[in-house]
Amino acid sequence: MMARHNPAAWLRARPQTCDWLLAGVLAAMSVVFHLTVRDSTSSAPSLAGALLSVAATLPLGWRRRSPVAVLLVVSVAQAAMEAINASGPGWTGVMIAVYTLGAHRSGRNLWRVATGLLAAVVAFVVLGVARGDAPWQALLSVPITFTGALVFGDNMRRRRERAAELVERADRAERERLLLAHQHVQDERTRIARELHDVVAHSVSLMVIQTAAARRQLLSDPAAVDASLATVEDTGRTAMQEMRRILGVLRDSGDGVQMAPQPGLARIDALSAPDLPLQVHAEGDLQHLPAGVELSAYRIVQEALTNVRRHAGPVQHVDVSLVRTGRELTVEVCDDGRGAAAVHDAVNPGFGLIGMRERVAAYDGLLAVGPRPGGGWRVRATFPVGVA
Repeated sequence: MMARHNPAAWLRARPQTCDWLLAGVLAAMSVVFHLTVRDSTSSAPSLAGALLSVAATLPLGWRRRSPVAVLLVVSVAQAAMEAINASGPGWTGVMIAVYTLGAHRSGRNLWRVATGLLAAVVAFVVLGVARGDAPWQALLSVPITFTGALVFGDNMRRRRERAAELVERADRAERERLLLAHQHVQDERTRIARELHDVVAHSVSLMVIQTAAARRQLLSDPAAVDASLATVEDTGRTAMQEMRRILGVLRDSGDGVQMAPQPGLARIDALSAPDLPLQVHAEGDLQHLPAGVELSAYRIVQEALTNVRRHAGPVQHVDVSLVRTGRELTVEVCDDGRGAAAVHDAVNPGFGLIGMRERVAAYDGLLAVGPRPGGGWRVRATFPVGVA
């Protein structure tokens, strides 16, 4: 299927071509007008009049490149036509050149040139009125038209510059947003690594305690030693997995060490508040989860509830589901707020969703965020875990 061309868009993309088309059309019309119009106030058609008609219009092809020079040329040519009473384009070319001067030049030089040229035009009109070649009304219409075209061009230039400034601001804001999002990702990874570090430190401490207990019971209770060493083995495997995840997300951080214990799923109920009607549903063995998985699941529920407070509006129910089946832990937070209005946030995720995805990705899990079919919003995270 052939693409349909838009002539206006084609001309906007080629301003020089547009200027030359305008200049050519005006020049042709001026010459035809000069050669065909007959009235008592105009002189007979002549070669000089036709050349002046061309000189008063054709230079408009250079109007964007040299607006001052073009304005002077077309003004002199039009003044010469008025002096010999030759019919032609009138002051159309001059007004276009005046508009171009305002639209493509700025500063004091613009108003100096415009003032000087306006004074010359007014003097020329006064001379024509004195000679009886121009009506006295021209003393009002010519300065007003000249000034109006100049001011109109200046306003268009200001609007164009303002639009370009807004586009530049939007681009700069987008770059800053991306940089901020990147920085937030780095901060979130640092936080995750720091929390995983606490988990590994806890596991290592447990290994030391169990090893010391096994050493003391080595001769008196071999069965207890075997159980302690088995615990050390399991804890060591968990610590090694957490260490590998730390190496994946670790970044430098200047934050101080936090001595408070990391929260777990047993503290989910503490996230409820009077403004948040929270209901928690737990299923399966949640007591023997890897500490890092339990911490990440807690943080996802915490961030999801924060988003409910910020974006969901009035809600009647907020359901938190914690289900462990087989080798998976599923964490789901659902609300009945205005989830359909937040579809744009799913396309352009905020920092909270970035943090959720980082936490789930650290454990090779899956995260699904979006509006619910019956209304509201749902956050669903799945973590792979061992058999209970």
